[in-house]
Amino acid sequence: MLMALGVGRQKPVEYVTATVEKGTVRQLVSVSGIAEANQTAELAFPVSGIVRIVAVKKGYVVEDGDVLIELDTRALQADRQDALASLASAGADYDELLSGPSGEDREVTSETLELKRATLKTTKETETLKIENARRALLSSSLTAFSDDVNEDATPPTISGTYTCDKEGVYIVDVFSSAAQSGYSYRLSGLETGTYVASVDQAVALGACGLRIIFDGDSSYSRTKWQVEIPNAKSNAYVTNLNTYNLTVSQAASAIALAEQEVVLAEANAISDNAPARSEEVARADASVAQARARLARIDADIADRVLRAPFSGTITEIDILPGETVTATPVVTLLASSAFDVTARIPEIDIGKLETGQKVEMVFDARAGEVVEGAIDFISLKSTEIDGVAYYEAKIELKEVPPWIRSGLNADIDVVITEQGAVLRVPKRFVSETSTGHSVLLKRGDIFATTTVEVTLEGNDGFVAITGLNEGDIVAAP
Repeated sequence: MLMALGVGRQKPVEYVTATVEKGTVRQLVSVSGIAEANQTAELAFPVSGIVRIVAVKKGYVVEDGDVLIELDTRALQADRQDALASLASAGADYDELLSGPSGEDREVTSETLELKRATLKTTKETETLKIENARRALLSSSLTAFSDDVNEDATPPTISGTYTCDKEGVYIVDVFSSAAQSGYSYRLSGLETGTYVASVDQAVALGACGLRIIFDGDSSYSRTKWQVEIPNAKSNAYVTNLNTYNLTVSQAASAIALAEQEVVLAEANAISDNAPARSEEVARADASVAQARARLARIDADIADRVLRAPFSGTITEIDILPGETVTATPVVTLLASSAFDVTARIPEIDIGKLETGQKVEMVFDARAGEVVEGAIDFISLKSTEIDGVAYYEAKIELKEVPPWIRSGLNADIDVVITEQGAVLRVPKRFVSETSTGHSVLLKRGDIFATTTVEVTLEGNDGFVAITGLNEGDIVAAP
């Protein structure tokens, strides 16, 4: 702190000084955010069995495809050896030449073909129904209504029924006061549209896709908004239902493929009955080889179903099984992606126009206050969320490098770099004065103070101003 006498003054003026230096000047948008894992999965076996090997423990880091748990496959291994023998036998028969079949044999072949075709038709119908039922369970299970308003205290309406439509998405229920018996009606948008009367006595139809809704008679719903996601990917049963659906599709494809192979075999036999002996034997032997290979492939698929592998790289967070125990379709392992994290920030309406994807971001997490983590804006939502009367927009931040200590749910202070000038002359903002013609500073040289005009190239909100017109090392002063 310096002291100087102003002209005509008796009391000395006290000055503070700063040195002109080279550095970075930035305009920032500062918000808070939270780290979130991009991938998590509750893993289960598609079949039941006895656990033979548990290859991981809680906290283990695994790679995509690593074996986690194996069930006992000794019986299937025996079946596989038998299938290999059948394949070898079919291969040997391929070269064998037989005489043409009799008329009676041809009739049997024709009847067999018709039977196989009928079986294929039945299989397709049965498997299609299984897939449809599994999909209905996936889309309809654990449906809930929720509000984006964190201050909403009304009891969410109850959703029931079976979703019978195919389109996935969101129902939006806007409730308003009306002359209805319940006191409310609602406008439906999203997957379906329309205006309906709300009921607190019994569940009524929510649109025309099989769902029903009932409101709580003890809650106030005026001007509330609820969302119902189809399917409910946040429910505990979602991963199980999704695995069941995928397994049903896979098993249906295998069953239909096997039935089609049976038809191919029967058609080959039917054709060979009317062909010269050598062509008939070759076709039959070829079909037998295909059937043996299909059986072997089916057994290999059954063996594979008894080996639980990591669907992506990550960390084992939960495991609830021991060797010798029996598993069912219930999840036994929870896997959290260890390298797939991003940070979600809420940007207030006043700052959203300053943001663009790709902008540099610097973050300091409460868990590591002394460490700066860099990233970039990857996504900016087009839809706002209103909190306490202020519109916020969600922004996703992709981390440049994922720290090993990162965890889902960690809080961070975030600086989004809007504009940045590096290696420029800068001074603290308080030392620059705005004049009618531009900007000036009070330059100190020895004991002499002189006002000097400077050009401001960037006025940051980080406390500094980028200037030209001075030299590095100059001393500026301010009262």
